[in-house]
Amino acid sequence: MSSLINILQRSKPDTRSNFKTSAILFGLIIVASIFSKGVFLQPNNLINLINQNAILIIVALGQLLVIATGGIDLSVGAVMAVSTILVVLFQDYSLPGAFVVAAFAALLFGALNGILVTFVRLPAFVVSLASMQIGYSISKILSNWGGSGGGTVYSGLNGREIPASFVDFYRANLFGIPYPLIICFAFILLVALFLRTRTGAFIFPVGGNERAAFLSGAPVWLVKMSAYLISAFLASVGGILFVARVGLGDPQAGTWLSLDSIAAVSIGGASLSGGTGTVLGTFIGVVILSVLNNIMNLLGVPPTLQPAVKGIIILAAVYLNSLQKKG
Repeated sequence: MSSLINILQRSKPDTRSNFKTSAILFGLIIVASIFSKGVFLQPNNLINLINQNAILIIVALGQLLVIATGGIDLSVGAVMAVSTILVVLFQDYSLPGAFVVAAFAALLFGALNGILVTFVRLPAFVVSLASMQIGYSISKILSNWGGSGGGTVYSGLNGREIPASFVDFYRANLFGIPYPLIICFAFILLVALFLRTRTGAFIFPVGGNERAAFLSGAPVWLVKMSAYLISAFLASVGGILFVARVGLGDPQAGTWLSLDSIAAVSIGGASLSGGTGTVLGTFIGVVILSVLNNIMNLLGVPPTLQPAVKGIIILAAVYLNSLQKKG
């Protein structure tokens, strides 16, 4: 277990930052437990809490890699939306084949983002914002192709609906652990292991000081391209899980994903200027957001105000991280 924790903290280890985020999470859990009269701390509730955020955790892992290089990926929600439509449309022919089509389309977005940021030297914010707009337009065009008139897609090109076994898989479990949660932790481990590879090990040095990393022999172009490609691929995985969860493709899926993934990474201790962050911290950041959502619901905070609360949290996290960096 200790070796696994060491792997998860490999990303520029910052035990002080992880301790702070863990302390915040512990405090929120206490508050949630008080307001829910102890129901919140029941094991089944905690498992469901993480399981409901499996998609966000997976996408936030990709966002972490991009932010760690000094970039940002606003297109993850649009990539997820495109993936959901493609999975539903092409599952007529083969469900695994539909997964491949969705992943390939996502990698095209990742490659476009990576090339424009790495080689053309355009700002990551502008590039990913444009990709987001393009992605949502494509998702609506694809949904029209599927005969839904730009709305949700329920059946494939030949009229076949999503197999019940696929939807059942999302709700099934192994020894009491939901399959989406198992998939989620598998990707946590894979990303953590990637950060131990020769390319992944340079993710944080490139974000901290790209020129110094280049002069020290870091394959900067490969590092940045890898970050955007992995981010897009994980967004497509989120899209596949979304289809399994709701049984349809949605051209508006993931509109919340960009903000929440950035918030999770920031709350988890990563600096938006690059160079810092941990996989473990990102996971804790997602859980903090989830607990916070629960508390806001328990307190009756209107849904229209909840995004504003998240925005304030992002600002606070960025400010605190900047103070810590200066210190």
